[in-house]
Amino acid sequence: MSIDTVDVKSRAKLAYELMEHPWPAADIWSTHTKRSIAEFVREFADDAEGLVFNAGCGGNDYGLAGRIPCFNLDISLRQCRTLPRAVVGDVEHIPFPADMFDITMCVGAVINYVEPEKAIPELIRVTKPGGLILVDFESSCSAEIMFSRHWRKPVSVIERMYVDHMDKTYLFSPGHIRTIFERNRSEIVKVRSYHTATAMWERIFTKAHIPKAAYSIDRLASSLPGGG
Repeated sequence: MSIDTVDVKSRAKLAYELMEHPWPAADIWSTHTKRSIAEFVREFADDAEGLVFNAGCGGNDYGLAGRIPCFNLDISLRQCRTLPRAVVGDVEHIPFPADMFDITMCVGAVINYVEPEKAIPELIRVTKPGGLILVDFESSCSAEIMFSRHWRKPVSVIERMYVDHMDKTYLFSPGHIRTIFERNRSEIVKVRSYHTATAMWERIFTKAHIPKAAYSIDRLASSLPGGG
């Protein structure tokens, strides 16, 4: 484990133990992110049956626990204490047996705080053969960092303001994440993007001045080839 990995994970745990809500309602960027992830989850998990695993829950089970059994895991006690079937744990070392879950979710950019070479095989391990895994992550191909030193790198470490603290995370290219899944004999069935129009605006201007219209057209922009 590298020094960066230890620092990224330890800082994330501390920040989330202090943070009441990972997506503050007053922050439109966070609200849009939460809504986009919720739509992604509903698209693939609304008709789910069996057992669901929500890895890195961040205090949100996306309404799944109300109708199907859903285990919620987070590295922060604060972020999972209000959810049913809550477990404090690390997605790089998931405390569940193999082939347990029908659907495994790891959304909210959890992958950006860990080593995906360790976390993704763990997500696959606890999912039944033929099961579904939903993964969301921040991409190094985002327009938000276009032409910076992080742009399009397979792996990069970035530090920037998030809510009220300096956040340190990894960024990964979609190709890098795809390769890890394929190396572990898993097939990518669908890809969804978001923060396409909004990321472009943020790169040109500032996040504080993103107009509501940019959020409104974000879904359309993200559906275009190369969006996201």
